[in-house]
Amino acid sequence: MTTSTKSREMQAQYAAWPYPQVPLLAALPSTHPWELHVSWLWDRCSSGPAPAKPRIWIAGCGTFQPYAFAVANPHAEIVATDLSEPSLDVARRRCRWHRQRHVRFAPVDLADESTWPDGTFDLIECYGVLMNLADPTTALRRMAQRLTPGGVLRLMLYPHWSRQRVFQLQRVARLCGLGADDRSHPGQLRRFVQKLPKAHPLRYAFTTYADSKNDAGVVDGFLHKGDRGFTGFQLGALLRDAGMTPAYWFHRPWGQPDRMAERLDLQDRSQSFVLNYLDLWHELRANLVVCARRDDAPARVVQAPTPHPLFAQAHPSLRHKLRLARLGLLGGKLPTRTGDEHLVLRPQQVRALAKRADALPQDHPLLLGGKDHGPTLPAHEDFAGEARFLQHAAALRVGQRAPNPLYAHLFAAFELAHLHPELGLPDLEAQVGKWLPWADPLEERPFAFGLTPYGTLQKLRVNVREHLEREPLPVATDYGAVRLRGDATALARTRTLLAAADLPRRDFDDATLRELFVLLMTHDRLFVTFE
Repeated sequence: MTTSTKSREMQAQYAAWPYPQVPLLAALPSTHPWELHVSWLWDRCSSGPAPAKPRIWIAGCGTFQPYAFAVANPHAEIVATDLSEPSLDVARRRCRWHRQRHVRFAPVDLADESTWPDGTFDLIECYGVLMNLADPTTALRRMAQRLTPGGVLRLMLYPHWSRQRVFQLQRVARLCGLGADDRSHPGQLRRFVQKLPKAHPLRYAFTTYADSKNDAGVVDGFLHKGDRGFTGFQLGALLRDAGMTPAYWFHRPWGQPDRMAERLDLQDRSQSFVLNYLDLWHELRANLVVCARRDDAPARVVQAPTPHPLFAQAHPSLRHKLRLARLGLLGGKLPTRTGDEHLVLRPQQVRALAKRADALPQDHPLLLGGKDHGPTLPAHEDFAGEARFLQHAAALRVGQRAPNPLYAHLFAAFELAHLHPELGLPDLEAQVGKWLPWADPLEERPFAFGLTPYGTLQKLRVNVREHLEREPLPVATDYGAVRLRGDATALARTRTLLAAADLPRRDFDDATLRELFVLLMTHDRLFVTFE
């Protein structure tokens, strides 16, 4: 077994910080993971009826996914693998405690196919893992080859634009000498960020991050050794190059490319274009999660209407039977990952589900079959200028009232149509008009601007329009090649802030101080002046 440098780094990180950090005794109600049932996923991908005893591979399982998939798929054979032995140990103990005995565990390095489990699978779950690999395309292509003919691979990747705040916090941590190798560093980062002004977008990003309250979550989110995001175009190219086609987007309504293409008048574009556009305007509001099939999979199949197996078929668990009986008496709510609210079940619906499919309306989420749920837009189109656009967005521009690097991802949304007319987007004002009914600006007191492009533009439209009309600014190589207006004062203020903080690093050079000043102390400025 050969282990790459990146694999060794990931192995060390998750050995020290098994993730996610969920109490071992925390129980998952048996009906809650209904969207993880293989039959439901096959139906949403139009693969037809799934095998009665499906085979599932969780590639990069962490500490919790094996339990969730075991609850959702009581008749499946599940193989759960991870690079981290401590994570596998926690997952194994969790399944043993909750009496989920149909899961087999094994250490696997996804960068080394010789370690992979044998055989083919009806479902491969690769959630939040692929971006940690040095060569994600090769790994995904080889995983696709392990699918059965109708098999589905559910893939989660971080979005490039929506995750920029997390990447900026990772940059702050690195500049301050904080990392995953020291047990005290997650707490130090938490205390440092929480002392930022309440109106600071980085503080908002940290405190609203679901896992920021536990140390393993801080490491996974903000002290990560191998994090990266994918644009919609990059995800589309990744799937294409791996020989896969999107079959179902595991997104809430505002992240569904077909639905949003209709709302934003983008019906002639591809799924990758629409998802990139949603991400660029920070309206995706979640990670990129796609269920994909192989390009050579059989033709899409729409099966006859069938009730969801968790509610209609024999189940080995007495606890599940009792839960169905309770729902049949009182009704209840089910959480949903692909809807915008909880799924409400009436008692009579639950009682009838076990007997007939017509107990539910044809579009009910617990009904399998009856329609094709897959996307209708073309899967992908290339953006030839994307590498140049990404380089421009990340560039350090020099001059009076230059775009503040803290808000570089907002300027990317403002500038895309202006810089790349070949994409055929309307001008900025027309784009804003189309966003008007659908955008969800987060800017409100105490936030003046800076959380979403739409919200910032509503407050600072004149400033942005003036910026777009000016000549392009020169670009500096790094913070050592520029000076801020009032540079000495800015550096002194940053030294004072860092000296008062509980941080491991003390020897900050001027370039580092300058970059930290921009990231930490210019949140009230959309523009800064670099000389």
